[in-house]
Amino acid sequence: MNKKVELLQPISKDLLYMKVADAIYNYIHINNLHPGEKIPSERSLAKYLNTGRNSVREALRVLENQDVIEVQTGKGIFVKRNTISGSIYFKLVKINYLEIIEIKAFLEQKVIEKIIHSITPAQCEKLECYLRAMESAAKDDVYSAADDFKFHKIIIDASPNKTMGQMIFELRKVLDNYAMEFKDTNSTWIYTIPYHRELLNAFKEGNLKKACDAHNKIYKTDISLFSKIDSQRK
Repeated sequence: MNKKVELLQPISKDLLYMKVADAIYNYIHINNLHPGEKIPSERSLAKYLNTGRNSVREALRVLENQDVIEVQTGKGIFVKRNTISGSIYFKLVKINYLEIIEIKAFLEQKVIEKIIHSITPAQCEKLECYLRAMESAAKDDVYSAADDFKFHKIIIDASPNKTMGQMIFELRKVLDNYAMEFKDTNSTWIYTIPYHRELLNAFKEGNLKKACDAHNKIYKTDISLFSKIDSQRK
């Protein structure tokens, strides 16, 4: 009797390659595929998941690095070990998120160093606009994640190093997606709003030390929050 195969379902195009890895990982689990069994090709996966082949390629690389699959040139993609229910995305981030925060903070500090004397009044005015929106929402005990994102995007976009900026955005997406699985994260981030004000004032003054000090306060809040999340998962 032929084994019934559950089909792969398309995923949203705006998801990270880690979400693609999740889809493939869970496909292996749901269909009870065992080591040595073949999964669809890179081209087929991209079609089924309605995503680009680059995302699929990166996802396969993640799964291969975790010994979930084995890519044999000219032969195909094969399951290397049994999977369990859940998300490889969260398994990886749970292990590495403190390192991810550290890397992200390091890159952000470099951006601050690059732009502290070149950020324009117009860019500072945009920062002021988004920060005021954050402060206004905070009066109702609401943390405006959208305005926070726009605030930091202005800073990152001001840097001449666009590759560094893209790396920061990708790291932030990983952390944000992880944090979204837990409750009350915004109640912690709301306390960073005064630090954002300190950061903006430092930009206006062209004071690198004050800017780095303000950013470090935000970084320490992130560390505190994700440590709390980790304790909830244990």
